[in-house]
Amino acid sequence: MKIGIISDIHANLEALEAVLNALDKENVDRLICLGDIVGYGPDPNVCIDKVMSATDVVIAGNHDHGAVGLTSLEHFNENARLALEWSIDKIEPHLLDALATLPIIHEENEFLAVHATPNEPTQWHYLFSESQIVNNLDAMTLPLCFVGHSHVPVAFVLDPDHDILVQEATDVRFQSGRKYLVNVGSVGQPRDGDPRAAYGIYEEDRFCLKRADYDVALVQKRMRIHHLPAHLIERLSIGQ
Repeated sequence: MKIGIISDIHANLEALEAVLNALDKENVDRLICLGDIVGYGPDPNVCIDKVMSATDVVIAGNHDHGAVGLTSLEHFNENARLALEWSIDKIEPHLLDALATLPIIHEENEFLAVHATPNEPTQWHYLFSESQIVNNLDAMTLPLCFVGHSHVPVAFVLDPDHDILVQEATDVRFQSGRKYLVNVGSVGQPRDGDPRAAYGIYEEDRFCLKRADYDVALVQKRMRIHHLPAHLIERLSIGQ
């Protein structure tokens, strides 16, 4: 089984279409989205439609919950809040209903999928400290969990001696006796210094992070037309 995994589209249609085209060429059997379809970008409606049509599983992210009132906008920074307020005014009612019904976590025989963290998934924590990473790896009921949220692709590994290993998510080979938390990066707003859209391919004992070029300038132009925050526009060029 070859599974495509995407996250954090953030209403960036050009990035989403580039990734979906790349996944089509990869001949994936299934596609999972780890949430945050909306927020930041200029095309929430069409991105929701495309994600819902193209994927087999979609999980809620904090921006999706913010758009439907399940997470208070007070929890977002000023730029994110302004973009969400603009989005809420633009998203069609039936698509808001679709966002409101998304599950928080998805579990299969061999892995978990969640937007932020497997431990307290609705609190939208980030995996910044060693204690946070250890607590979440310990909380996992399966040896592998895919996450998004931070927009930074990385793999955290808990070895049999309970030591934490950190490695790039470019090519992760899974070994028995270890637990893995794999962040798949962001389709629509990467933050690891690479502005290309990120997506992942999962096959049995391996995860590979891949990239797709897209027309960043076109997205930025439409964001300016809608008077979205300048910081959100400018950061797309540098992947930060």
